[in-house]
Amino acid sequence: MSRRFPTFRIPVIGARAACAALALAMLPGLATTAVAASLQVAPTSVELQASENGEAVWLSNTDADTPVRAQVRLFRWTQHNGEDTLEPTRDLAISPPLVELAGGARQLVRVIRTGPPPTDTETSYRIIVDEVPDGTAADRTGLQFLLRYSIPVFVLPAGEAPITYQLAPRLEHDGDAATLVVANHGGRHAQLADLAYVDAGGNRHELLSGLVGYVLPGQTMRWALPASASRYADGGRFQVRINGEAAEQTLALDRAAR
Repeated sequence: MSRRFPTFRIPVIGARAACAALALAMLPGLATTAVAASLQVAPTSVELQASENGEAVWLSNTDADTPVRAQVRLFRWTQHNGEDTLEPTRDLAISPPLVELAGGARQLVRVIRTGPPPTDTETSYRIIVDEVPDGTAADRTGLQFLLRYSIPVFVLPAGEAPITYQLAPRLEHDGDAATLVVANHGGRHAQLADLAYVDAGGNRHELLSGLVGYVLPGQTMRWALPASASRYADGGRFQVRINGEAAEQTLALDRAAR
Protein backbone atom coordinates (compact mmCIF):
# COMPACT_ATOMS: atom_id res chain seq x y z
CA MET A 1 0.00 0.00 0.00
CA SER A 2 1.31 3.46 -0.91
CA ARG A 3 2.19 5.98 1.76
CA ARG A 4 1.61 9.61 0.96
CA PHE A 5 4.65 11.74 1.63
CA PRO A 6 3.91 15.32 2.76
CA THR A 7 6.02 18.00 1.15
CA PHE A 8 7.89 20.18 3.65
CA ARG A 9 9.33 23.66 3.06
CA ILE A 10 12.89 23.56 4.42
CA PRO A 11 16.10 25.53 4.18
CA VAL A 12 18.44 24.56 1.38
CA ILE A 13 21.78 23.47 2.80
CA GLY A 14 25.26 24.31 1.54
CA ALA A 15 25.38 24.75 -2.23
CA ARG A 16 21.69 23.98 -2.50
CA ALA A 17 22.36 20.52 -3.85
CA ALA A 18 21.64 19.11 -0.42
CA CYS A 19 18.17 19.16 0.96
CA ALA A 20 16.29 17.26 3.61
CA ALA A 21 12.70 17.47 4.77
CA LEU A 22 12.46 18.34 8.47
CA ALA A 23 9.36 17.99 10.66
CA LEU A 24 9.10 18.98 14.31
CA ALA A 25 6.46 17.20 16.38
CA MET A 26 5.63 18.12 19.97
CA LEU A 27 4.59 15.37 22.37
CA PRO A 28 1.21 16.16 23.99
CA GLY A 29 0.77 16.58 27.70
CA LEU A 30 4.11 18.25 28.36
CA ALA A 31 4.45 21.78 29.65
CA THR A 32 6.64 24.91 29.62
CA THR A 33 10.32 24.15 29.04
CA ALA A 34 11.40 22.97 25.57
CA VAL A 35 14.08 20.32 25.12
CA ALA A 36 15.95 20.76 21.83
CA ALA A 37 16.62 17.72 19.66
CA SER A 38 20.21 16.99 18.71
CA LEU A 39 20.05 14.43 15.88
CA GLN A 40 21.95 15.41 12.72
CA VAL A 41 22.16 13.58 9.39
CA ALA A 42 24.76 13.95 6.62
CA PRO A 43 24.85 14.08 3.70
CA THR A 44 21.37 15.36 2.97
CA SER A 45 21.28 13.87 -0.53
CA VAL A 46 22.71 10.58 -1.79
CA GLU A 47 23.66 9.62 -5.36
CA LEU A 48 24.52 6.01 -6.12
CA GLN A 49 26.43 5.30 -9.33
CA ALA A 50 25.54 2.15 -11.30
CA SER A 51 28.99 0.76 -10.50
CA GLU A 52 28.50 1.24 -6.75
CA ASN A 53 26.76 -1.20 -4.45
CA GLY A 54 26.37 1.12 -1.50
CA GLU A 55 26.81 4.53 0.06
CA ALA A 56 27.18 5.86 3.59
CA VAL A 57 25.00 8.18 5.65
CA TRP A 58 26.21 9.50 9.00
CA LEU A 59 23.96 10.07 12.00
CA SER A 60 25.38 12.31 14.74
CA ASN A 61 24.34 13.32 18.23
CA THR A 62 25.37 16.92 18.86
CA ASP A 63 24.38 16.76 22.53
CA ALA A 64 27.39 15.66 24.58
CA ASP A 65 25.31 14.53 27.56
CA THR A 66 22.08 12.97 26.27
CA PRO A 67 21.76 9.79 24.16
CA VAL A 68 19.60 9.78 21.03
CA ARG A 69 17.77 6.92 19.34
CA ALA A 70 16.65 6.89 15.70
CA GLN A 71 14.78 4.65 13.29
CA VAL A 72 16.03 4.58 9.68
CA ARG A 73 13.75 3.40 6.87
CA LEU A 74 13.95 3.46 3.08
CA PHE A 75 11.13 3.86 0.54
CA ARG A 76 10.74 4.01 -3.23
CA TRP A 77 9.89 7.60 -4.14
CA THR A 78 7.61 8.30 -7.08
CA GLN A 79 5.25 11.06 -8.16
CA HIS A 80 1.65 10.59 -9.29
CA ASN A 81 -0.88 13.27 -10.21
CA GLY A 82 1.43 15.97 -8.93
CA GLU A 83 2.00 14.40 -5.53
CA ASP A 84 4.97 12.62 -3.94
CA THR A 85 4.36 9.00 -2.95
CA LEU A 86 6.45 6.65 -0.83
CA GLU A 87 6.18 2.86 -1.14
CA PRO A 88 8.04 0.02 0.57
CA THR A 89 10.90 -1.36 -1.53
CA ARG A 90 13.49 -4.12 -1.57
CA ASP A 91 15.65 -2.44 -4.22
CA LEU A 92 17.81 -0.95 -1.47
CA ALA A 93 18.48 -1.92 2.12
CA ILE A 94 19.44 0.05 5.23
CA SER A 95 21.92 -1.22 7.82
CA PRO A 96 21.44 -0.78 10.70
CA PRO A 97 17.75 0.23 10.76
CA LEU A 98 17.85 1.21 14.44
CA VAL A 99 20.56 3.43 15.90
CA GLU A 100 21.35 4.49 19.46
CA LEU A 101 23.87 7.29 19.79
CA ALA A 102 25.64 8.14 23.01
CA GLY A 103 26.32 11.79 23.73
CA GLY A 104 28.59 13.26 21.04
CA ALA A 105 28.71 9.97 19.09
CA ARG A 106 28.41 9.25 15.36
CA GLN A 107 27.08 6.16 13.57
CA LEU A 108 27.57 5.13 9.95
CA VAL A 109 24.44 3.78 8.23
CA ARG A 110 24.89 1.90 4.97
CA VAL A 111 22.59 2.27 1.97
CA ILE A 112 22.98 -1.01 0.07
CA ARG A 113 21.77 -1.75 -3.45
CA THR A 114 20.33 -5.28 -3.50
CA GLY A 115 19.53 -5.58 -7.22
CA PRO A 116 20.83 -4.48 -10.61
CA PRO A 117 21.00 -0.77 -11.47
CA PRO A 118 18.33 0.78 -13.70
CA THR A 119 18.89 0.61 -17.44
CA ASP A 120 18.16 4.05 -18.88
CA THR A 121 16.50 6.28 -16.26
CA GLU A 122 17.54 7.04 -12.70
CA THR A 123 15.36 5.70 -9.91
CA SER A 124 14.58 7.66 -6.77
CA TYR A 125 14.16 6.73 -3.12
CA ARG A 126 13.84 8.46 0.24
CA ILE A 127 15.58 7.64 3.49
CA ILE A 128 13.33 8.56 6.41
CA VAL A 129 15.16 9.12 9.69
CA ASP A 130 12.88 9.48 12.72
CA GLU A 131 14.12 10.39 16.14
CA VAL A 132 12.60 7.93 18.63
CA PRO A 133 11.07 9.52 21.75
CA ASP A 134 12.96 8.97 24.98
CA GLY A 135 10.54 7.14 27.24
CA THR A 136 13.05 6.75 30.07
CA ALA A 137 13.90 10.39 30.65
CA ALA A 138 13.44 11.38 34.27
CA ASP A 139 12.57 14.97 33.45
CA ARG A 140 9.07 15.00 31.93
CA THR A 141 8.39 18.69 32.61
CA GLY A 142 9.41 20.00 29.21
CA LEU A 143 8.45 19.70 25.58
CA GLN A 144 10.38 17.11 23.61
CA PHE A 145 10.91 17.98 19.95
CA LEU A 146 11.39 15.04 17.60
CA LEU A 147 13.23 15.41 14.30
CA ARG A 148 12.34 13.76 11.01
CA TYR A 149 14.74 13.89 8.08
CA SER A 150 13.76 12.88 4.56
CA ILE A 151 16.83 12.33 2.40
CA PRO A 152 16.57 11.84 -1.38
CA VAL A 153 18.51 8.93 -2.88
CA PHE A 154 19.11 8.70 -6.63
CA VAL A 155 20.39 5.53 -8.30
CA LEU A 156 21.92 6.24 -11.70
CA PRO A 157 21.44 3.87 -14.64
CA ALA A 158 24.09 1.65 -16.18
CA GLY A 159 25.76 2.66 -19.43
CA GLU A 160 28.09 5.41 -20.55
CA ALA A 161 25.49 7.66 -22.18
CA PRO A 162 24.91 10.75 -20.02
CA ILE A 163 21.39 11.40 -18.77
CA THR A 164 19.87 14.75 -17.97
CA TYR A 165 16.56 16.37 -17.18
CA GLN A 166 14.42 17.81 -19.98
CA LEU A 167 11.89 20.28 -18.65
CA ALA A 168 8.75 21.41 -20.44
CA PRO A 169 7.13 24.20 -18.38
CA ARG A 170 3.85 25.92 -19.07
CA LEU A 171 1.43 28.30 -17.36
CA GLU A 172 -2.14 27.37 -16.51
CA HIS A 173 -4.75 30.00 -15.70
CA ASP A 174 -7.91 29.48 -13.65
CA GLY A 175 -9.64 32.80 -13.42
CA ASP A 176 -7.13 35.14 -11.83
CA ALA A 177 -5.01 32.30 -10.41
CA ALA A 178 -1.85 31.09 -12.13
CA THR A 179 -0.12 27.72 -11.82
CA LEU A 180 3.33 26.77 -13.08
CA VAL A 181 3.26 23.24 -14.51
CA VAL A 182 6.62 21.56 -15.18
CA ALA A 183 6.98 18.21 -16.97
CA ASN A 184 10.28 16.34 -17.02
CA HIS A 185 10.78 14.31 -20.21
CA GLY A 186 14.40 13.45 -19.39
CA GLY A 187 15.98 10.58 -17.52
CA ARG A 188 17.24 12.55 -14.51
CA HIS A 189 15.51 14.45 -11.72
CA ALA A 190 15.35 18.24 -11.55
CA GLN A 191 15.44 20.01 -8.19
CA LEU A 192 14.03 23.53 -8.50
CA ALA A 193 14.93 26.34 -6.10
CA ASP A 194 14.54 30.12 -5.84
CA LEU A 195 11.85 30.67 -8.44
CA ALA A 196 11.56 34.25 -9.68
CA TYR A 197 9.76 36.11 -12.47
CA VAL A 198 11.40 38.86 -14.54
CA ASP A 199 8.75 40.93 -16.28
CA ALA A 200 9.05 42.53 -19.70
CA GLY A 201 10.35 45.73 -18.11
CA GLY A 202 13.22 43.89 -16.43
CA ASN A 203 11.74 44.05 -12.93
CA ARG A 204 12.43 40.96 -10.84
CA HIS A 205 9.71 39.41 -8.64
CA GLU A 206 10.76 36.76 -6.12
CA LEU A 207 8.09 34.05 -6.11
CA LEU A 208 9.21 30.97 -4.15
CA SER A 209 12.39 31.18 -2.08
CA GLY A 210 14.58 28.21 -1.21
CA LEU A 211 13.53 24.74 -2.26
CA VAL A 212 10.55 24.74 -4.63
CA GLY A 213 10.44 20.99 -5.24
CA TYR A 214 11.53 18.10 -7.43
CA VAL A 215 10.33 16.87 -10.80
CA LEU A 216 11.27 13.21 -11.21
CA PRO A 217 11.88 11.64 -14.65
CA GLY A 218 8.69 11.20 -16.65
CA GLN A 219 6.59 13.14 -14.14
CA THR A 220 4.77 16.47 -13.99
CA MET A 221 4.52 18.76 -10.96
CA ARG A 222 2.49 21.90 -10.31
CA TRP A 223 3.06 24.98 -8.16
CA ALA A 224 0.54 27.72 -7.46
CA LEU A 225 2.07 31.13 -8.12
CA PRO A 226 1.58 34.22 -5.98
CA ALA A 227 -0.12 37.33 -7.36
CA SER A 228 -2.67 37.43 -10.15
CA ALA A 229 -2.33 35.67 -13.47
CA SER A 230 -2.11 39.03 -15.25
CA ARG A 231 1.40 39.55 -13.84
CA TYR A 232 2.70 36.69 -15.99
CA ALA A 233 1.00 37.70 -19.23
CA ASP A 234 3.48 40.38 -20.32
CA GLY A 235 6.01 38.13 -22.06
CA GLY A 236 8.44 38.00 -19.14
CA ARG A 237 10.44 34.98 -18.08
CA PHE A 238 10.78 32.62 -15.13
CA GLN A 239 14.22 32.15 -13.55
CA VAL A 240 15.14 29.19 -11.34
CA ARG A 241 18.14 27.31 -9.97
CA ILE A 242 18.26 23.64 -10.93
CA ASN A 243 20.07 20.83 -9.08
CA GLY A 244 22.10 23.17 -6.92
CA GLU A 245 23.80 24.99 -9.77
CA ALA A 246 24.92 28.51 -8.92
CA ALA A 247 23.77 30.01 -12.22
CA GLU A 248 20.08 30.59 -12.76
CA GLN A 249 18.32 29.07 -15.73
CA THR A 250 15.40 30.40 -17.72
CA LEU A 251 12.29 28.26 -18.01
CA ALA A 252 11.21 28.51 -21.65
CA LEU A 253 7.43 28.51 -21.40
CA ASP A 254 5.06 27.06 -23.94
CA ARG A 255 2.71 30.04 -23.84
CA ALA A 256 0.39 28.45 -26.39
CA ALA A 257 -0.54 25.77 -23.86
CA ARG A 258 -3.25 26.57 -21.32
